[in-house]
Amino acid sequence: MSAKAGRPTDQQKDRDILHAARELVFTEGPQALTMDKVASLAGISKVTLYARYANRYELLQAVVCSEAFTIHQTLGRLPASREELLADLGALLEAITAFIGSDHHQRLMQALGSIPQNTQDLTEVYRNGPANTHRVLADYLQAAAQGGLIRCPEPAASAEMLMGMVMGLDLLRGLYRVPHERRSEDERRQHARRVMAAFMAIHG
Repeated sequence: MSAKAGRPTDQQKDRDILHAARELVFTEGPQALTMDKVASLAGISKVTLYARYANRYELLQAVVCSEAFTIHQTLGRLPASREELLADLGALLEAITAFIGSDHHQRLMQALGSIPQNTQDLTEVYRNGPANTHRVLADYLQAAAQGGLIRCPEPAASAEMLMGMVMGLDLLRGLYRVPHERRSEDERRQHARRVMAAFMAIHG
């Protein structure tokens, strides 16, 4: 979310706010996100915080949208060739694998499984996170299919398939506090390549 109209914004304060909010969400779950806690952790006044975000739901949306954008930003162009398609999807798969295997995502999954959470919070996280990434991916696959780069008559279903393939058991590993098997960058890249090969064998 962008800051409200008025005075020029202090970008460092914006970064501090999102950093504090992100730490709360990914350590204790969305329920822990309060305007009081964020203001305290960010070292700012509540007046400054409310000047940027009307309520905690706007702030939660900003945190989740920022994380989602980091993952699917590689799909920001229309692929002009098969090589670009493979490069974009490969970067997406590696980003998802890295996120799912990260310590902060594992803490989030554990918090969601052990601390009661507000249903509206969880809906916001899903809508602005996984659902948003799924929509962006489906639009990308549809554009690639229209350009003759991939066979994809049902982009939404194919996008769901690809996300499910790359996440695999890692979501459950995080929930059950089982160490992830793909910790190194090379292991994540190999996993992404295997998923890509399987996906393209179906859609090629």
